[in-house]
Amino acid sequence: MEAKEKKEIIKKNLCNAVSNLVVPECGVFQKGKVRDNYVMDAKRVMITTDRISAFDHILKQSIPFKGQVLNQIALYWFEKTKDIIKSHLVLAPDPNIIVVKEANIIPVEVVVRGYITGSAWRDYLDGSREKSGVKLAEGLKKNQCFEKPIITPTTKAKEGHDIDISREEIIGQHLVAKEIYEKIEEVSLRLFERGQQLCKQQGLILVDTKYEFGLDQNNELVLADEIHTPDSSRFWFSNTYEELFNQGLEQKELSKEFVRKWLVEHGFSGQEGQVMPDLPEDIIIETSLRYIELYEKITGQEFKFYDEPVISRIINNLYGNQNINRNDLVIIIAGSEKDKAHIDKIISKLNENKINYSYFFYSAHKNTKELLNLLECLEKSKVNIIFVTCAGRSNALSGVVAYNTKFPVVACPPFSDLTAYSIDIHSTLRMPSKVPFATIIEPENAVLFVKRIFDLKFEKCVGEKCMMN
Repeated sequence: MEAKEKKEIIKKNLCNAVSNLVVPECGVFQKGKVRDNYVMDAKRVMITTDRISAFDHILKQSIPFKGQVLNQIALYWFEKTKDIIKSHLVLAPDPNIIVVKEANIIPVEVVVRGYITGSAWRDYLDGSREKSGVKLAEGLKKNQCFEKPIITPTTKAKEGHDIDISREEIIGQHLVAKEIYEKIEEVSLRLFERGQQLCKQQGLILVDTKYEFGLDQNNELVLADEIHTPDSSRFWFSNTYEELFNQGLEQKELSKEFVRKWLVEHGFSGQEGQVMPDLPEDIIIETSLRYIELYEKITGQEFKFYDEPVISRIINNLYGNQNINRNDLVIIIAGSEKDKAHIDKIISKLNENKINYSYFFYSAHKNTKELLNLLECLEKSKVNIIFVTCAGRSNALSGVVAYNTKFPVVACPPFSDLTAYSIDIHSTLRMPSKVPFATIIEPENAVLFVKRIFDLKFEKCVGEKCMMN
């Protein structure tokens, strides 16, 4: 498939991204920057979302198909490196999901660098000749290849920035036992060498990467999280490296460094007080295209675009597979992020009733195109959906959703004082014809009403009708 055709598909799927999806029956929920984790019975379900982070901040926009790319690339590399070290992988029930054995994650990220670029180059420009305790030679040029790869570990921070740390500090602070850390370094260099070898065969350079490890229940070292993905690694095209390096020109980044550079150019580098800009449509599409391009280059396989919306496909594939008893899905749409406190009340009740949900912020006035695109995408869903809309004052949101979907809609406007807002509630109660929805003020009652609809066990909607068992 040509790049132009892929761009058109990505453009049509800008709203088909999994950003906030919660499946309460999967276990105890742990939200990461990109992966949502559920822990139950010594196993972990990891849903790789389409969120993207930069400078330790999660961006407002998600990148369509990014999670699928990350997950599929990681699966490819787990298979290609299993002779070096076993991973924590058990199975992959969906293109965005892996189920893994629980492991005690070692609180150190091992960064292996084959070239001086990225943060190492930025530090070098600032005068530093040391990275995580590794001495760097004088006179290096940007993107220059090291004589041999270097390891520059960092702490694995739960929040904020990871911090450079030397192997001596890791061992001295007893973060990792000496013999285990030495094993980690040995395995990391072997993994990096394997990655560089296979990438070279595909016309790529694996520039640098990070690895995470854990100890399984038998206290054996296992590879965890991800491996050689565009979120954890940097890739260049090998056929242009020498030419571009000799001319001092930039490499095409097949990683999220492309997004980092755009953010820096628009005044955001993660510093306190800086306002994160919104990614424009063309940057989102180009980022998605680069992720897909890298998947195809690494694996030699054509990327598969699925017709079903990603959030309903995930629920469908988990249903009956990981102790999920229902494949129903609530989609909360709020008119503004100012309504977050209100939807948190709804979410709390959804969690109590173990009902799967996702949420979006779209104003019917300001984000009409995006809202309609989302509704059009979700019409292809193969799971049962109920929309819960949260907008007050001029509530066009509930009407737009109800008019443009075949699924039931419950309006739960964020009124904290019915007396003060008695005039505003008319916009929710008085709607023109052909916009059928229920209006329920109390979040708890709205969720109970949703649960009753689901408990009626509606079959999948077909055309304009829903057939009840």
